[in-house]
Amino acid sequence: METSGKSGDPWQNDEAFPFIDNESGMGPNAPSIESAKYEICQQLKKHSCYDLLSVSSKLCVFDTSLLVKKALAALIQHGLQSAPLWDSTNERFAGMLSVTDFIHLIYYYYHHSSYEEALEEIEILKIRSLGEIERKIQAPHRKIDYIHPMKSLYEAARIMSENTLHRLPLVERDTDNNEMIISVLSQYKILKFIGANCNDKLKLQRTLQELNIGNYKDIVTARVDTPLIQVIENFKTHRISAIPILDENDRVLDVYEKYDVMLLAKEGAYYDLEVPVAVALQRRTESFEGIHTCAVTDTLYSILETIKRVVVHRFIVVDSPESNKLVGVAACSDILSYLVS
Repeated sequence: METSGKSGDPWQNDEAFPFIDNESGMGPNAPSIESAKYEICQQLKKHSCYDLLSVSSKLCVFDTSLLVKKALAALIQHGLQSAPLWDSTNERFAGMLSVTDFIHLIYYYYHHSSYEEALEEIEILKIRSLGEIERKIQAPHRKIDYIHPMKSLYEAARIMSENTLHRLPLVERDTDNNEMIISVLSQYKILKFIGANCNDKLKLQRTLQELNIGNYKDIVTARVDTPLIQVIENFKTHRISAIPILDENDRVLDVYEKYDVMLLAKEGAYYDLEVPVAVALQRRTESFEGIHTCAVTDTLYSILETIKRVVVHRFIVVDSPESNKLVGVAACSDILSYLVS
């Protein structure tokens, strides 16, 4: 298994990640793999979302009246891929601003506006107007999901799994129905908790492909000369978070991620989208966390051990580290969905 790079995302890089003493339990009579999943779910049910919060951390929250360009600059400055939104008029949590919003923004301006009009509109566009753009491009409606921080990690994991969410805001509501945004919980943090605290993961000695975790058929890929606009349209159409870049022998060269689109939006590159994806990759900052690969022979146990040590959002599954040919893609969402299913 290979990992590289680093991350500037403060949601992910907690120096003191909570380690909780394990409580042993036999669980039901079941094959070891199912028994391990059962014990992991029991551990998640015993602990609340609060248990994963750091003693000291920062939280970026944007008012829906904020200009999109200022929110984008703040996200990139802090190395974030998303942030909670607050409606100050109604004094309510208003959803999440994420990379998907900027993909829709670039897609809209590329197909529905001139370059000059796009630059002019983006100067005055506010976050609350992004919903109108989504309707114009007929993007799927996104629910406003959140969870109370005292709810269990299991409940949070199920909500993320069932609604295909990478992150879930923790929102507290008092007796007067006033809301307060506490933090944001990620799939990665829950998986890291499992890797650090659940001894039963030792039973998970089967490969991701054997357990059908991830995608191994009809994988959306690109070549180094694939036009960038085609990659962006694939993000919108297939609702995926990363696209492997392959050479002529299907060896993995790189990965273009949704987060890379934020740099395009920051630079105002709404029409320079016919360039090859290889050129776009040169715009990356030093905070790029790198490509994480695993071999088809790596087990779910070894994957969780890796997640315990380094920040990972997905694994590019290859036939072997030597040939590095693409076999599949397994995201944190795939792993978490399997464990809590």
